[in-house]
Amino acid sequence: MKRKILNFSSSPKSGDFQKVILLVILCIALVVGSVSVTEAQRHRGGGGGHRDPAWHYSRMPARGAFINRLPHASSRINYGGNYFHFNDGLFYRPSRGGFVVAAPPFGLRVGFLPRGFLSFTLGGLPYYYYCGTYYIRRGGEYEVVAPPLGAVVESLPPGYDRLTIRGETYYVVDGVQYRPILRNGEIWYEVIKSPNR
Repeated sequence: MKRKILNFSSSPKSGDFQKVILLVILCIALVVGSVSVTEAQRHRGGGGGHRDPAWHYSRMPARGAFINRLPHASSRINYGGNYFHFNDGLFYRPSRGGFVVAAPPFGLRVGFLPRGFLSFTLGGLPYYYYCGTYYIRRGGEYEVVAPPLGAVVESLPPGYDRLTIRGETYYVVDGVQYRPILRNGEIWYEVIKSPNR
């Protein structure tokens, strides 16, 4: 009985075999890559499950949350005929006998940033980020600006919406759309759509 030994010659059938081998290798690479992304989404320390996109700000009230009283030491800011209160990186506006956690309007300025802000440079400009709000420095103050396209942040504010398009998950906060990306083995969020408000 003759045994056939695999031959990697240049015959037409061997080309088909090489395509099958290549396809198997690509499938293995895809599986390994998806496992890596899944593992990066899990909590540090092996806690299991996916890390919430708002993990860094999880102890803060969500956008749109109603509160009866302002936090102690809030500062009042008048802007465009309206007033906001600012405390620990969050903005509050008056609403029905209380206050609502709100996105600040572009152009509003504060004298200082909260502890734990993220700074980054994009297009040669320095930006600052904290809990869904983006700033640039103007003089001695920080001005609220539109989120720059391509900005990458480590966490979103509570109150985000989850959006699925063609099987891909995106997140929306204050009309800003983010997509999760892998950065240094962790999931971060990139601005892919930014409104003018």
